[in-house]
Amino acid sequence: MHPLAPVGTLFAVTVWPLLAAFLLMLTPANRQPASSLTFAIAGAIMTPIAVWLMPGADALAAACSCAVAVMPLLLPPARDKAGRILPFLVTGCALMALNVHSAFAVTVLCGAGTVLLAWREGRGAQKAAIVWDMARSRLGGVILGVLGASLLSMEQSPLGPVLLTVGLCMMAGLGPSPVPEPEAALLDTGLRFAAILLMLRLDHHALVHLLVLVAGFGTLIMKMAVQSKGRGQFLPVLAALGAIAAAVGEGSAIVLLLMTSLGLAVLEREGHADHYRSVADGMAPWPVFCALLAIGRSLEPFLLALMIVCLLPGLRQVRFSTLMPSGLALKAGIVPVVEAALLAIGLCGPLLLTWHPTPGWQP
Repeated sequence: MHPLAPVGTLFAVTVWPLLAAFLLMLTPANRQPASSLTFAIAGAIMTPIAVWLMPGADALAAACSCAVAVMPLLLPPARDKAGRILPFLVTGCALMALNVHSAFAVTVLCGAGTVLLAWREGRGAQKAAIVWDMARSRLGGVILGVLGASLLSMEQSPLGPVLLTVGLCMMAGLGPSPVPEPEAALLDTGLRFAAILLMLRLDHHALVHLLVLVAGFGTLIMKMAVQSKGRGQFLPVLAALGAIAAAVGEGSAIVLLLMTSLGLAVLEREGHADHYRSVADGMAPWPVFCALLAIGRSLEPFLLALMIVCLLPGLRQVRFSTLMPSGLALKAGIVPVVEAALLAIGLCGPLLLTWHPTPGWQP
């Protein structure tokens, strides 16, 4: 397998965030907000066309790229130049990590995106501690991942895949990892799921399946025991479910969980987290419900029962409400748009259950 995806696909999918960041550096300060919005809209429109029409595209990476490309558009307007430029750089790292055909490159790109994200979010004194704690944990995973990716060529030894898998689990925020604020969680979602997608591609290696299952279920059990409330409560659980989906080869579930994570990060940022617990905990007709069905059909009965037990405490706290808590009020801003998008994805979710994407390449 060539170490890179088709050059045309990589260029069309990944160059626009980097080009947008470069152009924003040259744009006068008074025109940066409008230019940033224009670049975000153009990239969100261009990426789906590029990834699906270019020959040789990986269907699973293409679907994830369409979701990740929307991240700059979902962020609130930044107050300074760095706050406008860095989200495009993080998005570019995530898009390249999704599309490049090299485990080593994916690991390095996720690490670079983590540093850029920590730089953006850690500029305030109050946020710096938790953001850099998160970055240190992820960069420890990057070091292990780089070592593992370097050893993948040693086919006789399982050390390479094991180190790479442990590093990817740390990069995906599994286990006792600090949780960023919702605005940072939005950008962090793309980096986490880029690592999770590489886990799916590694499933043919011995021990990887077991390690990813242990990490995913371990994170679910930890979150079940803690039952954290408030901000940052959704992303660790959805990332854990994404890891389990990667372990059982359910690519469609990963796509659904990625879209849900992005939507919930926006709703959390707007201060509506408690209204959407049912979305993250797998109630119908939201996307996580379909993702759980996809995962459940591939799990052993014992693991399926364990997953249900882990999710039950969260379901017991769910309070039934209307499908659209915002009431489609125009004054709610982006909230009703995100609600409607998540509901539409959930209603179309059963169609995705018939989609069985295969990895376009394997390390």
